[in-house]
Amino acid sequence: MEIKDVTGLSDPLKKLIEVISQGVGAVFKPYLIRKTADAKAYEIKKISDAIKVNQVNLKEITYSDNQLSLTSIDRKELKTEDTLEVRAENRNQFQEQKKQKNIENITQKAAQQLGNEENVSKEPVDEDWTTRFFNYAEEISNEEMQNLWAQILAGEIKRPNSYSLRTLQVLRNLSREEAFIFAKVANYAIKSQNEWFVYNEKNVLKDFGISFKETTLLQEIDLLHSGISYNLDKSSSVVSANFIVGNKFVVVEKKPNAPRINFSILLFTSIGSEMLNLIQPKPDFKYIQKLASDLRSNDITVKYADILERNDSKVKYSKPLMDIPEL
Repeated sequence: MEIKDVTGLSDPLKKLIEVISQGVGAVFKPYLIRKTADAKAYEIKKISDAIKVNQVNLKEITYSDNQLSLTSIDRKELKTEDTLEVRAENRNQFQEQKKQKNIENITQKAAQQLGNEENVSKEPVDEDWTTRFFNYAEEISNEEMQNLWAQILAGEIKRPNSYSLRTLQVLRNLSREEAFIFAKVANYAIKSQNEWFVYNEKNVLKDFGISFKETTLLQEIDLLHSGISYNLDKSSSVVSANFIVGNKFVVVEKKPNAPRINFSILLFTSIGSEMLNLIQPKPDFKYIQKLASDLRSNDITVKYADILERNDSKVKYSKPLMDIPEL
């Protein structure tokens, strides 16, 4: 398919096709521009044609892993053992088909995500990033992990430079279990200015089903830092800090000359922060109550509001701010 042939598609899907062409050399299948029903009808027709051609000598039909297998009656013609060269060629073909299927699955999922987008950045996706992405994506066979990689591709198309090459390298080696643990911890992510962290004073995360072993694992794979403290220093004026916790906007205010606010956190690394773009945190409200309970004093107030609208630099929230109820 030529890029000139994609008129009528939305700009996000056009850009996706350009990125695929840049990464793998061609847009290799019309699934990106076919409706799902049309694609299914096309697949059924191909299966029907294959059965029709083989029906005279047909003995067995099997369908597994999206592959149709037709077995002939005359099994005597089957070779008992192929040569080394043939076996090597068969193995190469199997591996290449599997890689192709992985890429097609991921790009199709990315197309579905971009289908509801009206506009994307006109900035092109970096060629080196594209090459690295498809070299890694062809190895991803697990469906849940393919969903993750599809989100990354769609996100990079919408806003280039959202995911670094280092992030792709970490994700390439990320297991399904590690991804699950990251998603669990990320659910309790707090944003303060341009930093993301999880509140963990006195290992409070254990109360929310997150073990020390799990947070240590994320530190080992470079998604979390350890041994970090958050503090608001003593000041002659009112000092405040604004936090985004899920869909809540939390405001901490310290009276003039009140003691320093200091608590333990686990800070997300730059890679971890990029990966948070793949998660929509939905923390238990008790987590916010715990944060407020630990910080609140005669000199410190902690209030919250619902977030109504949010972009990179501004947060619109409901007013007035409300007191956070005690646990």
